Amino acid sequence: MVLALHRAWAFVRRDAQIQASYRLDFVMRIGGIVLSVAVFYFISDMLGTVVNPYLQDYRADYFHFALMGVAFYPLIDASIASLSRIIQEYQSDGTLEVLFLSPMPILLSLLLSNLWTYLWTLAQSLLYLLSGVLLFGATLNWSNLLNALLVIAMAVLANAGLGLINASFVLVTKRSSPIAALLSLVTGLLAGVYYPVEVLPGWLRSLSLLLPATHALNALRTSLLGGATWQAILPELIVMALFAILLLPLGLFSFRLAVRWAKIDGSLTQY
Repeated sequence: MVLALHRAWAFVRRDAQIQASYRLDFVMRIGGIVLSVAVFYFISDMLGTVVNPYLQDYRADYFHFALMGVAFYPLIDASIASLSRIIQEYQSDGTLEVLFLSPMPILLSLLLSNLWTYLWTLAQSLLYLLSGVLLFGATLNWSNLLNALLVIAMAVLANAGLGLINASFVLVTKRSSPIAALLSLVTGLLAGVYYPVEVLPGWLRSLSLLLPATHALNALRTSLLGGATWQAILPELIVMALFAILLLPLGLFSFRLAVRWAKIDGSLTQY
């Protein structure tokens, strides 16, 4: 246990130092967060009460609804695509073979390399929320923050299988996964990131239920906006748990096949 924590800290410290070396990027990200929140604030001001009938379940206006979407969608996207991005990074700088030769299992090495991505993305999510509260008067139910963290953890697990499938594709083909790009587009369209799924046609609303992000965002909004207890969001948590049970074994199997293929093909040093 101590060794595992030491390894995790080593990866996080390395990536944090790299991130800190790009100070302009840090400033630009903060500025981008504030501007994004401002955009949705003024859009909400322009829409007025037009969309409120669709938001009764959340007890909020459009600004609060959109704030939750832009704040937490990056975490959902990270669980789908960040592992494949890290593999591409290691492939491009020629260090992927070194990871394969290390005594640590390759999947564990990649997951630890991905740890900073989640921590940094979570910090940005909190910056979105704080910007909305401090600069634009958003009202959130902070007493349900632990519930929100539980939802985030379940959302990451629900999408982890898809992330492993994307990583498998990159490991074998040395190309960006088209599945990740497609999932990003479909999630933005159907999962209620920028607008409630209730505005979609009935057949699209049915398809939206097949996305873990739909259930995650709904649980986050009802918790932090509607003040729902964990018992109230339990159905959404169960659905995300089912996604994890179905997709994680499939993702692990595909990743194992991809690793075996890469070793047989001898293409780890190629990019």
